[in-house]
Amino acid sequence: MIASSTSAQSSYETGSIDFKYAQSETFNESVLLDILLLPREKYFNRINLEEDLQRLNKYYFDNGFFDVIIDTATTLVTDDNEINIKFTIIENTRYTIRELKFSGLDKVTDYVKRGIAEGKIIKDGDLYSKSKINQERDRIITLLQNNGYFYAQIDTIKSKIDSSRRGIIIGKYSDAMQKNPEFKNKVLVRLRFIGTENIYHFGKNSIFIEANKYHIGNNVIERELKFKEGEVYNRSLMLESERNFTKLAIIQLGRVIPDSVDRENLTISTKVNITLNKKYELTPSLSVVYQSNRLFGGAGIEYKDKDFLGAGRIFTVGLEGLFNSIDINNIELSFSLFQPFLFNNNITATISTTFGLYNFSKAEEYLYAQNLLRLTYFISDHTFYQNAYSDLSFDYVRTRYKEDLLKDEIFHSKGEMDYNVNSIIGLTLIHNSSNNIFNPSKGLFHSITAESAGALPRALTLFNNGLYFSQYFKIGTLNSFYLDISDGRAASIVATHFELGDIVEYGGGDNIQPILSLYKYYMGGGNSIRGWGAQKGGILSNPSLGGKFLLEGSVEWRRKPFPPRSFLYPVWGVLFLDYGNVWESDGKFRFDQIALAAGFGIRYDTFIGPVRIDLGFKLYDPLGETGNKWLWDKLGDIFKNKYAIQFGLGNAF
Repeated sequence: MIASSTSAQSSYETGSIDFKYAQSETFNESVLLDILLLPREKYFNRINLEEDLQRLNKYYFDNGFFDVIIDTATTLVTDDNEINIKFTIIENTRYTIRELKFSGLDKVTDYVKRGIAEGKIIKDGDLYSKSKINQERDRIITLLQNNGYFYAQIDTIKSKIDSSRRGIIIGKYSDAMQKNPEFKNKVLVRLRFIGTENIYHFGKNSIFIEANKYHIGNNVIERELKFKEGEVYNRSLMLESERNFTKLAIIQLGRVIPDSVDRENLTISTKVNITLNKKYELTPSLSVVYQSNRLFGGAGIEYKDKDFLGAGRIFTVGLEGLFNSIDINNIELSFSLFQPFLFNNNITATISTTFGLYNFSKAEEYLYAQNLLRLTYFISDHTFYQNAYSDLSFDYVRTRYKEDLLKDEIFHSKGEMDYNVNSIIGLTLIHNSSNNIFNPSKGLFHSITAESAGALPRALTLFNNGLYFSQYFKIGTLNSFYLDISDGRAASIVATHFELGDIVEYGGGDNIQPILSLYKYYMGGGNSIRGWGAQKGGILSNPSLGGKFLLEGSVEWRRKPFPPRSFLYPVWGVLFLDYGNVWESDGKFRFDQIALAAGFGIRYDTFIGPVRIDLGFKLYDPLGETGNKWLWDKLGDIFKNKYAIQFGLGNAF
């Protein structure tokens, strides 16, 4: 090995990259490697090394290490034709923010001043972080622009204190002041705003619909606008209006932009630009879905009229077939009508009817007609529960028994048929602050659902005593939390999931029937406790018939092991621990019957979400024989009956 401080030829490959810390180590090496260009290039280049040195210095500086010292050394390995690189880092002290000051906000309203003070991202004493300062800047500008200050922005006039900085001033205290512990290793941060003198209001609005061959009326566009002429200018209302346009399938793109400014009357005229989609659409599809914890693959075709009878209504006809096995499959024909505006633009309505044949198991076949009215309500971006929907359904189900079956202590012989109706009134509240629909790296998803079944059929028995139905209350909550532990790079994520559900049957009489398996909970499968196959677990006499009380959860660590720009970068490695079970009823729940599963998996990101495969092991099986409940009790059984392979599209949660 020969030490080299001279420039290397381009034919040498980039070898190992190491970091040596003279004092402390604040950042994980994987974080620093992601910043560098050298690991992504096959051949060593001295220019890349110099640029990487600048990148490291900037990264440390942006995180408060103003006195960081970084040096490099290269070593030529002639046998391997490689150059190894070592970065020596002396971090020194990380600076904190002693005080955050704002200027240019003297004339804003008291309401805005309270919003600025109450929503602070940065507090005195916090570690310096450029990204947090930028978040604070953006938060205040958004608040100002949402309260009439159309021209609000960071000052672009160079500061007299530091001519290299504009608007945002980061000031280290003088060496003399640094001797005082009150100022040592601390900085003053000042954000200067302009455009905060005048409050503007919305003026006239104009609408332009490009190539309007379907004669979409301006009134359809106007009803989705969240602002009116004369109201205080609010940029977020323009964005909410654009979001409302996404409800209308006939609209391909809808933009709301400021058109002109009247500085004398302090008004902002706006313009809406609309591009239309094709009105009629016939679309084939492939699908991968979970139903009752089983994985189905299928295909379908869908016809859609995106402006049915005008007003942006959507009429859809769909035919879909789903396949799990020869004995378990499903085919559906569905009709739906979507009403994008009901009473106001926060409420939408969907009416749907579905006819289907569902081979639910080897023993049961369902022929059904499902009718659903769903009202969806957008509450607000600023409340905990942002969305809600209420359902009213009325299902007709004919059950045919393909084999003799003992179910709910009732014996059903092969060929026997039952006829039931099921009507559900339900309400679901949703909070979603996760940042990605397919692969979230931070945020929280939470929903809570309450349902009541049987009220409508009970009323109908006054006119038709031949109706058979179930009566029950059902309540459930679904929660998923995501934490990025890779310093904002979304390359290492801890994800947790918790679900709780309870079905309580009530009432009696000749018309009351046990709840159908179709509406119960199940344990095992790719979206459940992954050490068990689909519908293979549960503290139940027959797991394939489901239970009425569910508790389950999971913890996952998801990590991208390969660097950016690598063709393997979309690959994720996953470690997981699942827990939970399904019981016949809540009264039979026991803590020592909670099952545990652990395992690992691989994900590959695609444009339709991650494709995944998991290998799960039964870490603790509460129904295992004595002396063989834990995975390690009989090692020879691990690959006999203590594992399951799970496939899926999308993350488990």
